[in-house]
Amino acid sequence: MLIYVFKARVVKSNTRYLIYPPKEYQEKLKKLHGKEINVIAIEESD
Repeated sequence: MLIYVFKARVVKSNTRYLIYPPKEYQEKLKKLHGKEINVIAIEESD
């Protein structure tokens, strides 16, 4: 099991909402392409 913890940005692309990770995690997440993963989204209040 792999666990990555990072802050991401939610962006809208046409009709979908995407979670956009920081650059340092994009290569790590690329290895998971096509795999089913669990995502936990936490919105921190300011």
